[in-house]
Amino acid sequence: MKKKIAIMISFLMVLTFALAACGGGGSSEDLSGSKYLGTWVAASMSLGDETGEIGEDEVFTLTLNEDGTGTLESTEADGNKDVSNITWSLTDDGFKTKGDAKMTFTDDGDGIKSSVLGVELHFVRPDAAKDAGEEVVDLIDGKAYGYGGDDPVEAACYEYMVETVAKSYDATDVSIPCVSIINVDYTPENEILAAGDFWVYNYNIDGDTLKCVSGGNYPGVMHVSKDDYKVTAFDVVADGGAFEESAKELFGDNYDAFMAAYSDSDANEENRKITVSDYVNFNNLDVKYYQDEGWDPVELYHAAQ
Repeated sequence: MKKKIAIMISFLMVLTFALAACGGGGSSEDLSGSKYLGTWVAASMSLGDETGEIGEDEVFTLTLNEDGTGTLESTEADGNKDVSNITWSLTDDGFKTKGDAKMTFTDDGDGIKSSVLGVELHFVRPDAAKDAGEEVVDLIDGKAYGYGGDDPVEAACYEYMVETVAKSYDATDVSIPCVSIINVDYTPENEILAAGDFWVYNYNIDGDTLKCVSGGNYPGVMHVSKDDYKVTAFDVVADGGAFEESAKELFGDNYDAFMAAYSDSDANEENRKITVSDYVNFNNLDVKYYQDEGWDPVELYHAAQ
C-alpha cells in the first residue's frame, strides 16, 4: 500500500509539472487516419523498480481528435474532474502534446507511454484497460450503430440518433444514422458539445435490400456527458424561416463550415453509403443494397467483394 501511495504521489507531481509546462501552436498535418485518434486510459506507472496500477482512486484519460486538439482529464474518486486542453502532432515514434499539458508519447506496441522526471506513465485503449481489471467508463459500442471508430463522443451521437430520435418513427427492421461532426467543444466543465449534421434512416429488409421507409435530418448540437459519454440533451436547428438564425446561434463561428457540409449532397450521400455498408458488415446482414422509394437501389461497398 505504501508503495502504491508513493507512486501515486509521484504521478501527481508529474502531472503538475506537465500542466505547468505550457506550449503553443497546433498541428496543420492531416491526422484523420492516425492510429492514435480517440481515447486512451492511464493503466500503470513506474518509478525506478516500483510499478503500480492506476484506476482504483483516480482515472486519467487522454483524448485525441483528428483536428489536432484533445484533452487530458483526471477524475477523482469523489467525482471531481480536472480537464486540460491540448494540441497534438505526430513524431517519428509516437506523438507529442502542447497546450495545458506538454508531454511526449512513444508507441510501445501495447499502448503509449510518456516519461517525465523519471516517472513512466503507460496508457492503453479503454477495452485493454478493462481486460487488465481497471475500472473505466463503459463506452458505447459504435459498431452496433454503423460507427467503426473509437471516438466516444461520436459513438454517443450515433447511439442517440438510433435509440432516441429513431424512436419517434414507426418501428422498422433497422435504423442507421449518418453523422457529420463539424466541431467538438471540450471546454464546458461537465459536458462536451458536439455540433454537426445528423441524419437517421429507417429501413425494412426486403431480400438483399434495405428499403428506406422513413427518416429525417436533425442538424444541431448534442450535449455529451463527461461522466459516461451519453447524450443528455440535443439542441436542434429550427425549421422554416427560423433556420438561418437558429443555425447561426447554435454553430457560431462554425456556421460557414456547417452550411458547406449541410449543402454538399454528394458528400452526404457518400457518407450514407459508407455508414450503411459498415453497419451491414458489423452486424452480419445478408444485404447488398439500400434503396429510397422511387429511386434505384444503391450497391453497398462490400457487395462486389
